Amino acid sequence: MFFLMGERVRRSLEPSGSRHCAVCSSDQAFSHATEVNFFTLFAVALLPIETVADYEVCNRCESAYADAANTEPSQVAGVRLVTTYIMTGYGMQNQVRIIQEIARSISGFDFPSSEIQAISRGIEDEDVFKLLEASAVTMNDRAKLQVLQAAFLSTHVCCEIQYEDRLRINLMGNALGVSLQFVEYAIEEVRRQRYYGVNRLLTTTEL
Repeated sequence: MFFLMGERVRRSLEPSGSRHCAVCSSDQAFSHATEVNFFTLFAVALLPIETVADYEVCNRCESAYADAANTEPSQVAGVRLVTTYIMTGYGMQNQVRIIQEIARSISGFDFPSSEIQAISRGIEDEDVFKLLEASAVTMNDRAKLQVLQAAFLSTHVCCEIQYEDRLRINLMGNALGVSLQFVEYAIEEVRRQRYYGVNRLLTTTEL
């Protein structure tokens, strides 16, 4: 007998009241979202395997927040992290204006120069991919998309993208728990936005 087995992520939403959404700039209804990976048999979800995401989400704009007390969407910290990590790796940590422009263009939030400096110093002692993996539980697909867009745009600004550069972005997608097709979609979105008009800083320095 042939058995078709696999896994599938299912999301559930429970109303969690009204609160201020920083993206909508107004009070909105929120829901508590959980995403659970299920074992499937013949495409029917049978047994829960693990909870892969747990976050608050604005019902209007679908921005994800780590919890009810967090005032910034989940992706903001991720966008700032990958932008600073990549720019620092290319020796561009002093290009504060460009780093801020990338983060603002992707996430819609300002990026204080003091935080750029703090992240740039801290990443020497941190595994960025593990940080992304840990933060993925607070993100929905919309948030993960923005983090990957920031990674691609930061790389594009610094160099003509080679195999190792694309591999790094793919590994970030893997840390966030998304497919290669999802990563490709994020890259194409940046291209469709004409790279958000951010000027390039080409260099031969390797990350």
